[in-house]
Amino acid sequence: MPDPSDIVRTYAEAKSRSDITAALAVCRPDVVFETVPFQAVAHGVEEARAQFTAFVRAFPDYDVELEYLVEAGDRVLGAGTIHATMKDSLAGIAPTGESYALPFACHWTVREGLIAHERFFFDFHQMCEQLGLSTDEAGARFAKWRAQAQRT
Repeated sequence: MPDPSDIVRTYAEAKSRSDITAALAVCRPDVVFETVPFQAVAHGVEEARAQFTAFVRAFPDYDVELEYLVEAGDRVLGAGTIHATMKDSLAGIAPTGESYALPFACHWTVREGLIAHERFFFDFHQMCEQLGLSTDEAGARFAKWRAQAQRT
């Protein structure tokens, strides 16, 4: 069985290629993804697929630059830089065509060779600033998007 760090690396590389199917192939069916700055949680691969698809449509050049991964039991802790350009809308936010490069931190739980949980952190304000967005307006759009997602 691959090391947990290798599984996370495979997942990050697949997301950087916008290969959602390959990314989700190393995840448990009941995986939970938390994107803390968006206050978004996806439960299971189908919710994750929907969120990832919307994100990759908005940021087709999304790229994860891993600086390090550290294993601690079934957890993998990592940090690096994410890069992307906003080419389409996300959560009702019109695309700006601007790019961002943001430091991130993340931790994953890997069980039986598959990712069971991801908690992803980056600076929402810094992302908005680099994309030329109002943090307040973007936050309100994400709140509306979350409310709509809860109704469906």
